[in-house]
Amino acid sequence: MKRFICILLLGMFLACSEEDALPPTEVKDWYVITPTENMDEVDEAIYHLYEKYNKAVFYKDTIGSEDRGWKDENGNPKLYYEVLRLSYDMTESNNIQTKITYTPADVSTPESKKAMLPLLELMDEKLFAWIEGADVHVPAVLIVQDMERSKKPLYVYRGFGVLGFALNSFEQKNADSLIQRTFLHEVCYVALQENLSTYQDIVINAFENNTSASPAVAKECWGVNYETFVPSYVSWLTSVNNLQVYANMKLQYEQQKEEALEQLKNENLTEKERQQWETKLRSAEMMLTFVEGKLGNYDEYKANLELYCPENFGLLGLTKGKVDDKLAYFVPTAVEDFAAYLDAMLDYSEEEFKAKYEKYPLVQARYILVQHVLKNAGFDIQRIRSEID
Repeated sequence: MKRFICILLLGMFLACSEEDALPPTEVKDWYVITPTENMDEVDEAIYHLYEKYNKAVFYKDTIGSEDRGWKDENGNPKLYYEVLRLSYDMTESNNIQTKITYTPADVSTPESKKAMLPLLELMDEKLFAWIEGADVHVPAVLIVQDMERSKKPLYVYRGFGVLGFALNSFEQKNADSLIQRTFLHEVCYVALQENLSTYQDIVINAFENNTSASPAVAKECWGVNYETFVPSYVSWLTSVNNLQVYANMKLQYEQQKEEALEQLKNENLTEKERQQWETKLRSAEMMLTFVEGKLGNYDEYKANLELYCPENFGLLGLTKGKVDDKLAYFVPTAVEDFAAYLDAMLDYSEEEFKAKYEKYPLVQARYILVQHVLKNAGFDIQRIRSEID
């Protein structure tokens, strides 16, 4: 019996040794662009990008197949197909809110295929050059005709291991600027989001410390209705906007009153001139009484708006939406918030930004943090600012 067990164990050991000796299965790199004979100018441009930046650009989502020894239910060989996916999750296929739908790029004719050339040129001259050497991973690029999520058009979108570009973006106003900025929003946020916790905590802490919101609510502030934190915001803003014309009139008649009072101090006025200035004074005072009656709580509302403006919470702005068919304002999503700061860095020098937001210390603190994170990740913001449209 012992001899039998020893033989069995020896056999198992030898079998394991043979398995260990098997070479590991090679993982195929699908993101390789191989030159072929008689390539057209689009394929040549794509190969040029691959050689120059090591970025694989595709205009078909199925990029290859291989035999993995699979069989179908009838025992016939079944190939594996490598497919680029813009959606992150297979469960998204039936979720209309998160599913990315798109139309493949039109390559049915040489002319329709050439529509990709301006985008490929933009990738070469600016987009890929801006992220070269930065801590950004873009394994593959998929060019499509158009794409959307929840019926909202997307022009550049970071999907599941692939960056999607929609050709219909060139039909939009200021197309080059739209593509460049959306590209930076998508690429930079994904690359930097793990390093943005302190930057985001500034907003969360401001909501927690300066409103009645609980810590749990403040932590989930991104994309939330702003009135969760500032309940009367819309009514204050609507009242101030509606009464702004009266506020302007008040300023105008206050200036007229001051001018009249100043002129009446002049002892050298003729009787006729004095009567004219006294008439102007009475007219200004009468109009001020009328305007102040219309303004009501304007000063109170405006003071509240200044105290609870988004900048005092570290935000550069709010996003508009609808709640029960009524205008509402929302805290931007984390992506939108980051995009706003990135755009501000591209639109203003550091000195201009600090002057523009000098009254808002939280905004300036967040600007410095984003600037630091971008620099550490290898982004040359000065270069991008000088080249972006």
